Amino acid sequence: MCSAEEQIVERAFQRLIRRGAASESMLMPSTVTDGDLDRFERRFGVRLPALFRAYLKAYCYDFTTVCAPVPLDGAEHSEPESEKGLCWIELVSLPQKDPLGNLYAGMESFRKICTDRNLVNLRLERVKNFVPIGEWDGPLCIDLHQNDVRADDPSTWQICRFDETVFDWKAAGYIDGRGVVTGERKFPDFRALLDIYFCGKYDRAYECQLRACGGEKPDYSFYIQTGRR
Repeated sequence: MCSAEEQIVERAFQRLIRRGAASESMLMPSTVTDGDLDRFERRFGVRLPALFRAYLKAYCYDFTTVCAPVPLDGAEHSEPESEKGLCWIELVSLPQKDPLGNLYAGMESFRKICTDRNLVNLRLERVKNFVPIGEWDGPLCIDLHQNDVRADDPSTWQICRFDETVFDWKAAGYIDGRGVVTGERKFPDFRALLDIYFCGKYDRAYECQLRACGGEKPDYSFYIQTGRR
């Protein structure tokens, strides 16, 4: 029997196909095992969320760049009347050959930048709870310290980003008044990211917005691209 997390992930991938953003040929059965993920966790001293583990074990794919309509003023402004616009993110690619290779590389690169004396210059302990899952003009991460996530309180959100051109994190507001690294909070958790980018949470609102301006229905086949934009 599938776990609740596996069901959420499977629905998300199937919804991505039904929307016309992905095709079945883009997805291949994952070769990632629990043992592979356990070794990743031991290597970096982390515990991946159950939903993200289920995601990594679901499918292999080579695409990376995905777009979806999102509230332009941020995910915290999700009211129906808020303006929506397309926003691109780059998820970690999971190819059949060495599917976790990009995840390993992302972790190593992020930690190297964070601890480099000439760049961010922080101790590893202060950033070891962040797992890069993609790019949004800089690392897009899961903050493993954020366990009590509340959708109405962005300060509790798990998914955050760091601008790739910014190294003074305190000046950028990526470190709070207690000295805790927070990044720029973007989504409550990984499920919220799947709801928006895979399930198309704001598709209908965006289509209505386009019709009101005399625009045409978007072509969802362009919502996924291989390689960088």
